[in-house]
Amino acid sequence: MHGKPALPLDLYEIGSSAGLNLLFDRFHYRYGDSEWGEVASPVRLAPETRGSAPDLSGVLDIATRKGSDIAPINVSRDDQRLRLTSYVWADQEARLSRLRAAIELANETPFALEKVDAADFVDAALADRWPDRATVLFHSIMWQYLRHETRARIETALEAAGRAGGSPIAWLRMEPSDTNEPFALVSLTLWPAGKRRDLARCDFHGRWIEWLL
Repeated sequence: MHGKPALPLDLYEIGSSAGLNLLFDRFHYRYGDSEWGEVASPVRLAPETRGSAPDLSGVLDIATRKGSDIAPINVSRDDQRLRLTSYVWADQEARLSRLRAAIELANETPFALEKVDAADFVDAALADRWPDRATVLFHSIMWQYLRHETRARIETALEAAGRAGGSPIAWLRMEPSDTNEPFALVSLTLWPAGKRRDLARCDFHGRWIEWLL
């Protein structure tokens, strides 16, 4: 994708925690010799890269940023920022620095977090689709914690909405394909075609990424 994006994106994340991943377009990324994102961003991600990075010339237009969690964290509150920071080991300075920088961006960029069941959240997102926007559902390292019934509801809702036509739907996830695997799989399913594509394998904390393109 070059130049202006075809459609604005409505981003919906399940298992959002504090919602910081809803700001992913505000980060800077470097994959070997390729880079993308805000050049001056305080959040800079430069994992070890294996394989060939995809074309990074695309432009994103984010119209909506909404997340859900059963226990969302509000980083505008001192006590909840401390709570979130406490989940990172004190000697992992690089991760702590990235977290603090992402919290700074969260204070600048509006987004919404809801305390709601993941399947209910997805149902509402699909019901509110705009004809001139693309709906993007994404999540990372949380699918395994959902009940089987909740997973089935989400999968069924996405399939039904995708088959019904209308504006495009994307399901992007970074999850282990097997709980015994030492890495996560980044995969993307796009409707109306409903085709899945595995994009990459990566370290759970982003230390390396192996492109499969």
